[in-house]
Amino acid sequence: MTILLGWWLSCISSANAQAEKEKLLFVSDPWPPYITGDLGRPAKGGVAVDFAQELLQRLGYEMRSMLYPWKHSLNMIKTNTADLIFPLIQNSEREQFMVFSQTVFVSHDRIWFVKKKLEPLKWRRLSDLYQYRLGKIKGYSHGPEMDKAVEENKFTEIIYGENHLINLTRLLDDEVDLVIADEQVIQMIIKHNPDWRDLFGFTRRAINKSQYKMGFAKGSPVTSRMDEVNQEIKRMRSDGSLRRIFSNY
Repeated sequence: MTILLGWWLSCISSANAQAEKEKLLFVSDPWPPYITGDLGRPAKGGVAVDFAQELLQRLGYEMRSMLYPWKHSLNMIKTNTADLIFPLIQNSEREQFMVFSQTVFVSHDRIWFVKKKLEPLKWRRLSDLYQYRLGKIKGYSHGPEMDKAVEENKFTEIIYGENHLINLTRLLDDEVDLVIADEQVIQMIIKHNPDWRDLFGFTRRAINKSQYKMGFAKGSPVTSRMDEVNQEIKRMRSDGSLRRIFSNY
């Protein structure tokens, strides 16, 4: 009886320990429609949050989330105090402290402007746009060519906004001439501000096609299961789960 009781308690202890290991922390900053909520609080939802939660559930993990400024979120992944950040673009700097999934979805980064001011705006080379004042979000990557142009201050002026809503307002107030942003993000903002529907235009030619992936801290337990993660991502794209999540927003 004593042996059985000891075995039973050992099983409970092991199960509890396993349950603790299965809790993963998702971090990012608010970025509708991918991540909705307020800084310093758990995410309310969003395409990326819902996708990550469903994927991790399928793999047997429990996910909790917290929203922080972007740089702080990246640092938490770097120091292994969080497990997952998503969506983001893979680059050599991030590869030093992250393990990346396969591409989850592709989005287009476009140049946005006020129609009555710059319509039609066309460009062949990125340098065609250097004459303008550019609004963007600090720390967001838009492909190697654009990132290098920003780093070298090629534009007449670069003004950083805390979010894309602020940047669109600056467009209307003539504080910037152009805004670079993910197409899905701007369409979401316009959807919630119907008076803006006919005010903004965008260049048909994309600045960059962003391949958004999931980034896992190298110390996260899920990194030993990346083959399963990638198989599940592929399954969620083919079975309509990703499309269903996008349609909710």
